Amino acid sequence: MMADYGSELFARKVLALRLRPGLAAWLLGAVELVLGWQEVARQRRALLALDERLLKDIGITRADAEREASRPFWDPGQERWRDWR
Repeated sequence: MMADYGSELFARKVLALRLRPGLAAWLLGAVELVLGWQEVARQRRALLALDERLLKDIGITRADAEREASRPFWDPGQERWRDWR
């Protein structure tokens, strides 16, 4: 689930008024995609910042965290794709 960053409001309100509906929808999708990539990158940085105790609390090792954080931002992983369908 994506957070509301304000760009979505801009895309829905302003672009929809000035552009053809199909183009506005395409642009909104592009904005949502980029915001999703930013969120994935932010979460992976946050995962790396967790100490060993917190990693143990969520059931992953430091190696697991590093492996996840090393993935490219455009690769959301299988778990995230379920939410995007």
